[in-house]
Amino acid sequence: MRASYNGYYVILPRSRRQFDSARPLRYIMKINWCGETCFEIACSSSDKEAILVTIDEKGDKKSKANIVLKSHEFSSSNSKKDDQFIVSSFGEYESKEVFIQAVPSLDLEKKKNIIFLIEAENIRVCHLGLFGEDDLSEEQLEAIGRVDILLIPINGDKTINFKEAEKIIVKIEPKIVIPMAYKKKETLEAFLKIMGAKEAVPQDKLNISKKNISSDNEKVEIIILESK
Repeated sequence: MRASYNGYYVILPRSRRQFDSARPLRYIMKINWCGETCFEIACSSSDKEAILVTIDEKGDKKSKANIVLKSHEFSSSNSKKDDQFIVSSFGEYESKEVFIQAVPSLDLEKKKNIIFLIEAENIRVCHLGLFGEDDLSEEQLEAIGRVDILLIPINGDKTINFKEAEKIIVKIEPKIVIPMAYKKKETLEAFLKIMGAKEAVPQDKLNISKKNISSDNEKVEIIILESK
């Protein structure tokens, strides 16, 4: 199924993707925040091949990632360079058993922004990029579907602010939320206050498996990562 969004097309999933239930749940996903909207997600394939996904890589240094996702460097086509799979356009993709959905959205300046859904290790991660819209549309919510871990901007400068972020979280209903794209301590503190998570303690990285994600639909866990 295809849905038009501001003149661009996204493939909406016919149903929420089902993972191979026979795959053990002992596998660990590792998430590092590198500042702004940049993340590194380490996972593995069913044959134990190590896979690194980089979102919005920073600087001119070449990433060692197998998969590179670019949320606000839009291109009409994707590319493959030096064995890297680079995604910078809308659609659905798969590489090394990592499933990717790139959903259309806009930043505060009404420029193209990609919402990424990454599925690996039986875990579904949503990265909102520089999301700057007033709200999520029904098309976007349908494409996003179930979310285990939400990476959401809160700075209110280039993106939505912490109050708007709280409304988006309520709509998506993730199990875990990791704020991003902020520099001021006061911004983070305001976000934690509105989310009722003032006691959250920053940590170096997140190591998590599917079995460690709560099944409580009423509870949202806020995790603060230190910038690398």
